[in-house]
Amino acid sequence: MQTVQKHDHLFLDISQHAMRLDLLARTALYDEVSLAHKPGLVCPTTQGSHQDMDFSLFERSIQSLTYYFQEQCLNGYHDVSFDSIRQCGIQAEQDMMAATKQVNTHKGAIFNLGFASAAVGKCLAADTPIHADAVSKMLKQTWQDELLHHLERNPNSHGQRMRSQYGITGAIEEVASGFKTVMDVALPHYSATYEKTADQNKAAIQTLFALMAHLQDTNIVWRGGLSALYIVQDMAKQFLARGGVLQTHWVEDVQKIEDYFVQHRLSPGGSADLLGVTLFLQKVEHEFRNHI
Repeated sequence: MQTVQKHDHLFLDISQHAMRLDLLARTALYDEVSLAHKPGLVCPTTQGSHQDMDFSLFERSIQSLTYYFQEQCLNGYHDVSFDSIRQCGIQAEQDMMAATKQVNTHKGAIFNLGFASAAVGKCLAADTPIHADAVSKMLKQTWQDELLHHLERNPNSHGQRMRSQYGITGAIEEVASGFKTVMDVALPHYSATYEKTADQNKAAIQTLFALMAHLQDTNIVWRGGLSALYIVQDMAKQFLARGGVLQTHWVEDVQKIEDYFVQHRLSPGGSADLLGVTLFLQKVEHEFRNHI
């Protein structure tokens, strides 16, 4: 009779955790793109400000990422090198671009949720409680220095061109900070709104507007310059000041903002990426709260 060693049990356990995490990440991305009333962004009923992508393209893109987040979780658990995590992300990006015929649907998500998944893996290895704050701290203490000082940046990417031209920080700095904007802005808005409404969609929309009001979104700056960024931030702040989704006619209010965004081809893609991170961390906290 074959005996199963203790480490085999642990390996089966982490494999199951990693599979669950992969599903949570892809579900978070699906929930984000499925959400209606997102100004300038793709959802099932509109392409927003995008002529080259629609909901079905996002579905194919998410499908192409199956097993990627599982792999990154295992990478974190097994404490692989920073370069191995980066190469895993590059391969996922290539798979995504092949599935979308070279349309960038989830480059930000691959980077953001890839490192978040690896951080969850490291938390599992350390046998620490899995919650957003723990994931954030693990990210910072493990990869902050390498992300800020050793990651090879593509000078031709939208984010890096905005960084060079305007001094605006982007996804790399956000991940290196342990998703400071998500921790300080997005998660508190999500929790407060859900507590008042018991409606996940309303909580997500309120969170998106909070991110739009706060974030220096390089996608907005790329499309419309700094003036567009200031306009978008102001519109989001005014929407929240009026009560946001707590208003009786909030959908009509959002529609006016949506019309402006589409007219001026504005898309808050950076805010959408961080909404995806927010939804992911919410799901991780719920699913892993009793893992120890």
